[in-house]
Amino acid sequence: MTGNRRLYTWFAVCAFLIIFAGFAHTYYLRLVFETKGLPLLLQLHGFLFTAWFVLFFVQARLVARHRVDLHRKLGVVGAFLGPLCACVAIRVSFNAGRRFFLAHPTSLTNLRARPAAMDFGTSLMFLVLVGIALYLRRRPEIHKRVMVLASCSILLPAIGRIPFLFDTVGFWGLVAITEVPPLACILYDTIKHRRLHPAFGWGGAVLLLSFPAFMLIGASDSWLKFLSWLLSR
Repeated sequence: MTGNRRLYTWFAVCAFLIIFAGFAHTYYLRLVFETKGLPLLLQLHGFLFTAWFVLFFVQARLVARHRVDLHRKLGVVGAFLGPLCACVAIRVSFNAGRRFFLAHPTSLTNLRARPAAMDFGTSLMFLVLVGIALYLRRRPEIHKRVMVLASCSILLPAIGRIPFLFDTVGFWGLVAITEVPPLACILYDTIKHRRLHPAFGWGGAVLLLSFPAFMLIGASDSWLKFLSWLLSR
């Protein structure tokens, strides 16, 4: 396996380990931890995002084994799965925010609004990046890098649920940690090819700047007013 193909396989493995670490207690190992039953929507959420990263791994291995024909056929699944993941993630975030708002209609603080801004923002970022990657699927050097960035964009919820991590580093610390996977991929790819690929250059810059941007939006009065209005509908 060449170094370039190894990047995508190992990224898929590492991303799934992050997902597993974040959701082991509430999803993957909930029977072990005797976690109470999950609503159907949350079970669907867990299944879809697990399927996304499993699909990413399978697609990377197909390309590594020169089975581009199967890779393209299976890509149809990703074209449906990506938007479905984004829609379900937004719905889950909305439901969580609405439950809190109905219980505490006068206390929607920055502490509660920032996760909503990140969830909405990263879900939309994921959807846009997947759309770009699919549109450029006949340009594989761009397609595969944008798919990596798309998958990086949805790691924050899992990172934020890794036990004791949030209590140790806080919101901004989680943002900084979330930027490590895309930065590591960009750095490895750049060193390997002795140049920064434009897909990682422009796409990476947009992704890395989007995380702090969503945090700042989530702390703004305008977002608080909009979120309060949205959750009260």
